[in-house]
Amino acid sequence: MLTLHGFRTQNSLKTLYTLEELGSPYEFRFVDLFKGEQRRPEFLQITPLGKVPVLQTEHGTLFESGAICRYAANLADSALYPQDKFQRALVDQWMDFMSCHLGRWFNTLFFERVIKTSIGLGEPDQKTIDEATRFADEQLKVLDAHLQGRAFLLGESLSIADLFAFAYIEQAHAVNFSLDAYPEVSRWLQSIASRDSVVRAKAKVAQ
Repeated sequence: MLTLHGFRTQNSLKTLYTLEELGSPYEFRFVDLFKGEQRRPEFLQITPLGKVPVLQTEHGTLFESGAICRYAANLADSALYPQDKFQRALVDQWMDFMSCHLGRWFNTLFFERVIKTSIGLGEPDQKTIDEATRFADEQLKVLDAHLQGRAFLLGESLSIADLFAFAYIEQAHAVNFSLDAYPEVSRWLQSIASRDSVVRAKAKVAQ
């Protein structure tokens, strides 16, 4: 049995979306970051980093959301992470693109517009917001063009890259980032949001 420790952050949601889409048997343990549960000795025994998500398996513990998503899909021998080497590389490409580029800027906006005020770190930095918005706009244009004529990032087949990317881009509403200029991204976003796996995953962190 897999045990996933997580919170309601996008990193935890990526792994929850993947596990639910796979239909994998697992237990979810909510770690309340606002209460400092990630710093408790029993949690630090699982991961000295004190961060979520963390996946406990019979072979050991995994951290980093991308590694967890890939492992879970491999364990299930799922087409969500294709066996074809080039298709698998495309999945990795889009996951890396989100982590290093577009997703990075959405995370920056979320930190500035949501996290800072909620934990008393001061006012949002407008210069940082402007930079993140500019880069996100540039990269959304690329993604919007790519999605034309495609149901998902790899074409007609859903992959873990879609679920991974969705967790970043769904933050748009929370950070007041309009997607009106990106109709293909908006269409894709809605199609992922309506999946039963996503609905079930969100229910697990609704505490």
